[in-house]
Amino acid sequence: MKSYRFTARYAGQRIVLDVKAVDDDEAKNNFIKELREGRGTWSKEITYSPSKVFLTYEELNVS
Repeated sequence: MKSYRFTARYAGQRIVLDVKAVDDDEAKNNFIKELREGRGTWSKEITYSPSKVFLTYEELNVS
């Protein structure tokens, strides 16, 4: 099982959410599921355009 960190920026908000998954596709699905459940760290973000969506993810090296 791998750990992934997703960062989404939209409408002046920054959302950071860590998920566990077997592969990238499962990680994306888990991110969407947990986001719908209200999980993640939400904070105000004023450095990005509020009319655009930015989504990044990375595999974490957890030892």
